[in-house]
Amino acid sequence: MKGYPSILVGCVALAFACACSQPINTVQDPHFDKDGYCLDSAKTTFEASGPSGLDFFIEISGSMNGFFRSNQVTNFKKDVWSIVSYFGGNDIFVLSNEGTVAGTYPVSQFRTMMNKGGFVSNQETIIPTMINTILSNLDYKNGQCAVLISDMKYSPERQRDLKVLLAQYQADIRNLIGNYPGIAVCLIMATSQYLSANTSILEEESPYYYVIFGKDENVAFMRNCIGTLLEDSGNYRESMEMGFDYKSPTYSFGIPDNAIQLDNQPTFIGYDTSFSDTCTVVLELDLSNYRWTIAEKDVLRDNLHVKACYGSNVSVGDISLKVTNHFNGGYERKALATVEIGIYDMIATDSDVIEWTLNHPDQPVSSSFIQIISCPTESDYSGSFSVDRFIGGVFDAMQNDWDKTPNRILISKKQ
Repeated sequence: MKGYPSILVGCVALAFACACSQPINTVQDPHFDKDGYCLDSAKTTFEASGPSGLDFFIEISGSMNGFFRSNQVTNFKKDVWSIVSYFGGNDIFVLSNEGTVAGTYPVSQFRTMMNKGGFVSNQETIIPTMINTILSNLDYKNGQCAVLISDMKYSPERQRDLKVLLAQYQADIRNLIGNYPGIAVCLIMATSQYLSANTSILEEESPYYYVIFGKDENVAFMRNCIGTLLEDSGNYRESMEMGFDYKSPTYSFGIPDNAIQLDNQPTFIGYDTSFSDTCTVVLELDLSNYRWTIAEKDVLRDNLHVKACYGSNVSVGDISLKVTNHFNGGYERKALATVEIGIYDMIATDSDVIEWTLNHPDQPVSSSFIQIISCPTESDYSGSFSVDRFIGGVFDAMQNDWDKTPNRILISKKQ
């Protein structure tokens, strides 16, 4: 009789221990242990970094004259000076004579020449030669970047086989870029007034481009800086980028609804269907270093894919974005997205796993940008003749990539 109380206490303790040791991962998903701890290896995230060196190249040709008119104010002059002077005392390389370097100018001398119309030219634009001039001397594998400022209108006007060259232009760009494995390209469009020889305005918003070459993490840094300077002046319009490996996004979690996060794990426990049919996980994505368009709500929704692995229903709810290009008062971009992911109808099991992936849009999303880069005539100053073929050639040589293996979140009724 004296042993009964101790036996009873032991049974209660055993029952409590059994109750406490019930698995969180009731579906035995192989990416989590039974207690809900994630077994997946840490993924490599994409981080922008400043280049080890930087060169600016600017095209002077007949089609660029409207931006360079002597002693006339244009947004082109304002923005070009803002950008080249922001990055310090780099010399500016002027490309002419069918795409080769025609002169090298210290920044202050470049400004004087630009302002007084010293770069007005009758040269044609041979873009493949310009790009070859830039890339053949660019040590991009060791972090150097180059920026080409140009309207990007391919115009080999003195060649008798002009039509044939235009037909072959996209393949020429493909072959040229293909000689530089691992290089990334970002094309940023800005607009400016375009003036006639008598200084009348032919076009209020004529497009031109800042084309950045380098490793993707260095190009991303330059894209954020140049894009911010242009946006501050009100003249940023659109950007595209090619040859990027976006890897995996940096993310964390906010406060969930109808569950508790397990430590710092992607695991949420205590989902109570008697309280509410839905458990909401708050996913926080850092989009700061990605192409800017991914930080637009509709684009993000289209490129964020979620699914439940074990029969529950899942949906993307509210998305909110906080974007600043002047984080901490400087020129640092911060683009943070908060995404509500709801799981419901968890009927057959006591837990489920959400898989989510973030894709990245390659092509432009604005119809106006597509129209501009597809302009059929060089003399239309509101468009960019042949730029669509340049973009197509770069994409033919290299595509963007990212980690397509899903990230995972375990949701469990157990705790």
